[in-house]
Amino acid sequence: MSEEELDAAGAITVDVDEDERLEEMSLDERKERLKKARWNVFLSLGVAAILFGFALFPMPFSADYDDFSKSAEKDIGLVWGVPVAGEDMFDVPMRLTVTATSPPTHSNINIAVYVIEQEDCTDFTLGEKMQEAKSGGSHSYQYQEANSRILEGGTYDFEFNIDPGQYCLISEYIDGNGEKNNSEGQSMSVEGKLYPNQFIGGVLAILCLGLSAFAFIGAQKHGSILRTILEGENETTESRVLSEASQSRILAGPSGGPPSDGPSGSPGAPPAGPAGPAEHSPPTEIEPLSPGLPADASSTEAVSESDGGPPPTDEATYEPAENGYFFRKMPDGSYDQTVYVKTEDGTYVPNEG
Repeated sequence: MSEEELDAAGAITVDVDEDERLEEMSLDERKERLKKARWNVFLSLGVAAILFGFALFPMPFSADYDDFSKSAEKDIGLVWGVPVAGEDMFDVPMRLTVTATSPPTHSNINIAVYVIEQEDCTDFTLGEKMQEAKSGGSHSYQYQEANSRILEGGTYDFEFNIDPGQYCLISEYIDGNGEKNNSEGQSMSVEGKLYPNQFIGGVLAILCLGLSAFAFIGAQKHGSILRTILEGENETTESRVLSEASQSRILAGPSGGPPSDGPSGSPGAPPAGPAGPAEHSPPTEIEPLSPGLPADASSTEAVSESDGGPPPTDEATYEPAENGYFFRKMPDGSYDQTVYVKTEDGTYVPNEG
C-alpha cells in the first residue's frame, strides 16, 4: 500500500472514530460542546475585530516650521513592518497633511515634500539625497509636490508608501523653478500618520475570521444534532406508535392471520324449501345483520348479496400495538394510519391524544 493510501485510510479511521465518539456523547455533553463552540465563534470574532482595529490604528506625528532652515523637518525614526525592499504590497502607508499657515506672497509658489531613508537627519549628505529624490527612480528617496494652488490657510494632502527603516521628513516652499523659497515671514505645519501594523494586523485578523467560520460550522453541527435529539424526546405518543408500526408491521407484514370478528368457515347452504323449480319458491325476507347474530348469519349475507340486497359489512380487524393502541387492518390487507383505542364497551375509536 502506498503512502497516500495509508494517509487516506488513516483520515477515514479518524473521521469514523470522531463520529462514533459524537454518537456516544450524552445530552449534557452535547449541550456543553455546543456552548463551547458558540463561545469559540464569539472569541474568534472579537479577536479579529481587535486585530482589524490594531491594523487601522495610525501612529501620528507632527513637524513645525523652522525659521533657520526655512522648512518643516522631522526625524520620523524607525518605521517597522515586513522587510521587503522595493515597491510592493508590504509597504507602510504614510499620510501627510500640510497646512500653509503663512505662505510666501510671491506668485507661482508650491509645496514640496521629501521622505528620505536615513538614520541621521543632520547628516550633510541629506541635501544630495534630496536631489536624488527629486530626480525620481528611488523607492528609498521619495519626492512629491502639491497639485493645487497654494493659498493661505489651505491644507494639502500627500500619500507615500515606504519600506521599513529610519526616515527623515522635509517639507518646504518652492518657486516656479523648483528651488527652495527663503522668504521671511513664511510658515507651515505638517501632520502625519503612519500605519506600520496594517499588513501584519490585517493578515492575523483574516486568520481569526477563518477560525470563526470553522467554529460556526462546528456549532451548527452540534446544534442540529441537539435539536434532533430534543425533537425526538418531545415526540407525541401517536407519532411514536405510527413510526413503530410503519417499521415493524407495515413493512414486514403481520406474522400470522388476523383474528376474525365474524363467523369462521364458508357460508352455509340456504335453508331447505319446498321441492320444485326455484322460480316458483317464495322469496325469502332478509333482515339486516346486527352484532350478536348467530353463526348462520353468513348464509343470510350470501342470499342478500345474490338477490341484490345491501352490500356486505366492513370486515376490518383491529390489531394490537404497544401501550394499548390498535391499528385497523382493511379487508384488502392495507392498514389505516389512524391509531385507535378500545373503549369499555368493546368498540374502537380514534385516539384523540
